[in-house]
Amino acid sequence: MRCDFILDFETFGQNALTCPAIDCAIATFDWDRFLTDPYTFEELTNGHCTRLKLDVTDQVKNYGAKIEQQTLDFWSKQSKDVQKNIAPLKDDLTQEQFCDIFIGYLADKPKIQYWWSRANVFDPLILWRIMTDCDRHHSLNEYLMFWRVRDTRTFIDAKFDFKTKNGFVPVSDEAYWSEAFKEHDSIHDIAADILRLQAIHRAENDKEQMKR
Repeated sequence: MRCDFILDFETFGQNALTCPAIDCAIATFDWDRFLTDPYTFEELTNGHCTRLKLDVTDQVKNYGAKIEQQTLDFWSKQSKDVQKNIAPLKDDLTQEQFCDIFIGYLADKPKIQYWWSRANVFDPLILWRIMTDCDRHHSLNEYLMFWRVRDTRTFIDAKFDFKTKNGFVPVSDEAYWSEAFKEHDSIHDIAADILRLQAIHRAENDKEQMKR
């Protein structure tokens, strides 16, 4: 079993050093399952992936995070389903609570081999900043070593000689995908990248692609 980990932040800014995090989707996945018991989009988005919702006000007041107007404008143009994910909730996690739950999640999983994001100059930097602000970076490094981080964009680009969109549809039923997948929903985004890694791995091992 090879256990890997993936994360994706949605934020109110594009500067990884200052932007407040709205939420963070996290999941582990087993490369052996790609061939023997493939993941489906429904499985990944209905319980397998976890969303941690953060208190934006806490980050701004206590840690100096800065909301960017252009990002507010961006979110205002998204679908209502996606906008629901960014609305503040009473049980939003403080930054310290987020750190402790995040580390607790990793502690309950098998040893992580590699950890993934879409852009290693963004999501891992946000995670490291948040953990450092709360003096949890030493604990984080026990589970996610910095030299084990990988990014899905580069992996996909390299596999296709930079000739295919790294956001390709990872299932054969494109009509289903068009209806089910919601871009900028953090859970959907990590589920999509798990399925993209799975699709490539299956193709390389002469396995048929998953319909959904």
